[in-house]
Amino acid sequence: MDVDTGLYKEIYRKKRFFNGNYSGEMFVTDKYIFIYEGSEYGVKECITRINRDGSNPVLVMDENGEVVMQALEK
Repeated sequence: MDVDTGLYKEIYRKKRFFNGNYSGEMFVTDKYIFIYEGSEYGVKECITRINRDGSNPVLVMDENGEVVMQALEK
């Protein structure tokens, strides 16, 4: 949601890492948006970081808990 206008705008469409039920949360800083995704019952989770404009998506932590800092787009 754009805080200036109150309008919703899609800035990034992310591939889901987990099938079935999962939970997702977003945390926003001045520079980045962090997307936390967890599988059913919190067994596995992953973290993706994108710039506030939706560019430069980076997988920070994969579903195995490994820190990978891997670009999702080339």
